[in-house]
Amino acid sequence: MKNSIIGTLVAVSLLLGASALADGVNKASTILTQTLAEKVLGKPVEPSASNKEADTVNGKMWMSRASYSIKDDALSGGAGVLIRHAGSKAEAQGIFNSSKSTFKGVTVPGFGDAAYRTEKPAQLNVLKGSTWLIISCGSFRSADKSGQENIARAILPKIADN
Repeated sequence: MKNSIIGTLVAVSLLLGASALADGVNKASTILTQTLAEKVLGKPVEPSASNKEADTVNGKMWMSRASYSIKDDALSGGAGVLIRHAGSKAEAQGIFNSSKSTFKGVTVPGFGDAAYRTEKPAQLNVLKGSTWLIISCGSFRSADKSGQENIARAILPKIADN
């Protein structure tokens, strides 16, 4: 079972990695903005170079990421989002559930269609329609769970329910 889950995640990653890049569009950086990251973290932040990278697109599937680190103190952490949009709601739910099982996610009520948190990596995962959000806030050693949830509340209305 674990091998099939890992195989599914690898296949999706390969599909997305081998696909075309959108024309300079980075949806994640328009959804998790520098202003929002600064508000959540309470400090000035610097955008990651990846915020300028175009989304990876393959048909209906696309992937986008944005992250920000605390200015002059990147080791203290930052905030980020990885957005994975699947070809259908059923496909998104299947991958989301497989990841939850693999990483021993703990259900977090009140976000999107479903949500779970993992300790390692320290992330809040939220499913809304065909879109899976992977939200990080704080540092690898010390996640800011409240910050993760504040980001989720702020960006979920910006995510289409398809």
